[in-house]
Amino acid sequence: MTNPKAGLKQSDAGKLLRLFRLLNLLWNTANGLRVDDIAQLQNISKRTAYRDLDILDQSGFVLIQDQPSGRFRLSQARESGQLLGFDRAEADLLLTAMAGTSPSQARERLITKLRSFSTLPELGQAALKPANSETPYNLLHEAIRRKQCVVLMAYRSAHSRSERNRSIEPYAFSEDLSSIWAYEPSASSNKTFKLDRIGQVRILRESWKHEHLHQSPERDPFGMPLGPEAIEIKLILGNLSAQLFREEFPSHAHHLQEVPVPPNESPSWILHLQVGSMQGIGRFVLGLIDDIQILSPASFKKYLRNQIGQKLR
Repeated sequence: MTNPKAGLKQSDAGKLLRLFRLLNLLWNTANGLRVDDIAQLQNISKRTAYRDLDILDQSGFVLIQDQPSGRFRLSQARESGQLLGFDRAEADLLLTAMAGTSPSQARERLITKLRSFSTLPELGQAALKPANSETPYNLLHEAIRRKQCVVLMAYRSAHSRSERNRSIEPYAFSEDLSSIWAYEPSASSNKTFKLDRIGQVRILRESWKHEHLHQSPERDPFGMPLGPEAIEIKLILGNLSAQLFREEFPSHAHHLQEVPVPPNESPSWILHLQVGSMQGIGRFVLGLIDDIQILSPASFKKYLRNQIGQKLR
């Protein structure tokens, strides 16, 4: 079950740490670093190194590439350094804004960091509590803690575009806290409900009766929810695509199985896993189409042909 106060996923935290290491490497080099150097120091592929440099560039860090050597370095160190922190006015403003947000571990970490910059030391925990404790998030969080049923008042359905009350047993938030996982007794099934579609939340005195039927939400490596219509995908990955899969989705690397090959042949791996949609795995394959062979299913090949055809129209 997903912790209602869960922070970053493991893969997201790993990417963030890698970007901070890259900033530190660029910050402490006098002559700059080549992409080969970054890939070796970070134990990543050149493709990932280029993508990380692009993320820094889009985030406002000024990167200069020396054309003869191809080395990258940080320019305008003073201005780039300011992006890593806050001035006092910015910290004060952010701390004040935090008073209206829902509690989470990430929120508490951010408050702690902002206090080191802020001129508002008197802004205590009481002041930083959400202004409205009757928000859907807070009420659902309390219902989960107490294992009680709730009614989602005037819930707006995306499919029927209608509003109606939904009686549910809420038991977990999505990792981004935008949805609630719940068992709906009237439908005898587990469902997700978007918080921004809820009119109001009313906590009932009735306790859960179907806890044994609550299912922890599972997702494929690409963030797509796995359900009864999950798709079984089987691919052969070359060295580059296998390395990128391990870097981007470390918690799913166990799905890779190395294929025995003679010493003089390039290594390859079989990737066998279930996905909730062809969309996520499709983007991954199309980006590395020269390094991936599709074994099954045939419907996935058809999906990719349609995607390529749409791009060429």
